[in-house]
Amino acid sequence: MTQEQIQTYTLRVSQASPCELVVIMYDIILDDVKNARTAKNSGNEKQYQEDLSHAVKFVNELMGALDFSQTISFRLMSLYIYVNKMLVKARVSGRWDSLNDVELVIEKLRAGFDGIKDQDTSGPVMQNVQQVYAGLTYGKGTLNETYLNAQDYNRGFNA
Repeated sequence: MTQEQIQTYTLRVSQASPCELVVIMYDIILDDVKNARTAKNSGNEKQYQEDLSHAVKFVNELMGALDFSQTISFRLMSLYIYVNKMLVKARVSGRWDSLNDVELVIEKLRAGFDGIKDQDTSGPVMQNVQQVYAGLTYGKGTLNETYLNAQDYNRGFNA
């Protein structure tokens, strides 16, 4: 993952609700699969393995976050197990044809969670973070981000 992607995801996570966090995790998995394909096409086997390993970590995180008091969690778990199996298969075999199935499942799940994220009124998961506003300014078409309360040292963990 590039430094720019990491920075973008960090900003999104800091402002996300629980449902939006799931969408972000799906986006990261899809980016990892895309990056793995690019690495494999360019002959970079090490990067291919690292990208797929990163995707597996996020699938495992999704599995660990399931609440089994909800019946939908059992169906999601079976889909996550399938996706994990396909990612491991692609890592072990070195063939990325099983990644098509991964993308298909994750894109459908992403679309479903993206459709309901506006109904999640619980607010951002992270509290006590800087508010970020982004917009076009006079910088020749560049997007500048402004952080409010940049001198506020009372951020982070509260004991």
